[in-house]
Amino acid sequence: MNDTADSPDSAAANVTAKPAQATNDEDGNSILWRASPGQVVHLPLYCVVVVLAAIPAIYAPGVYAFGALLPLAVCAWYVIATRCIRYTLTEQLLRRRSGVLNRRVEEIELYRVEDTSAVAPLLYRLYGRGNVEISSNDESTPKLTLRAIRQYDEVRHQIRDRVEAMRQSKGARLVESE
Repeated sequence: MNDTADSPDSAAANVTAKPAQATNDEDGNSILWRASPGQVVHLPLYCVVVVLAAIPAIYAPGVYAFGALLPLAVCAWYVIATRCIRYTLTEQLLRRRSGVLNRRVEEIELYRVEDTSAVAPLLYRLYGRGNVEISSNDESTPKLTLRAIRQYDEVRHQIRDRVEAMRQSKGARLVESE
């Protein structure tokens, strides 16, 4: 829903293709993939809000009908907050930007990634989305979840390929301890 793909036909496009316009981020790194989570993340909340907003709108007399606006305002906040989340994969790092009023940027250097996994709950699968969970040995961001993204399995494989390429270029190896 919020991915950078322009049409439904481009959902089947190869995720390794670079975007046509902005190919570099603010640090000069090539952008390999960019997306936002889908609104399906909060779909159960949206359903509850519709019911809560309908009750005062239907049954409350006059001025009390404005009580329907509070649940709708909460819903609007979640929509805006979800739209303000942006995931970016570059040649060297994975970045998550979030926040409406206060911005937060979390980055994981790709050579620090230890493990990736794809998780697709039923509700997400109905909308063609899933999560990519990333574990790293980065102290500030040891775990990062890319929530409700399209082509989640392809993105996971692309991240793994970039992790291996970064490890080879930096001469880094993953040391597993028991």
